[in-house]
Amino acid sequence: MEIKIDATQGPVVVSLNGRLDATNASAFDDKMKEVLSKNLGNVIISLEELEYVSSAGLRVFLSSAKEIKKTGSQLAFAKPTENVFKVLKMSGMDTILKIYDSMDKAKGSF
Repeated sequence: MEIKIDATQGPVVVSLNGRLDATNASAFDDKMKEVLSKNLGNVIISLEELEYVSSAGLRVFLSSAKEIKKTGSQLAFAKPTENVFKVLKMSGMDTILKIYDSMDKAKGSF
């Protein structure tokens, strides 16, 4: 999985590419902790190039959402692929996390 971070303007955008599963969830968790520790404000996780997410990845999504709340900022998810959205919906994460079908809607949610 590839992780890109863009903190140049507006909310920080963390883009995921590939598969998020038990083999790389801890690396993603470390990267999110690093981003959140800088207290840069609101964060959007772009899911448009994420092909698959396992329960280990879902745990990182949830823990990141809890951590960012402590800073007074917000976390949103943008453009999940169909397969990823199915997993989010089946797990009930769609009722807990802020998930938007476009980057503009995610940015507008803050």
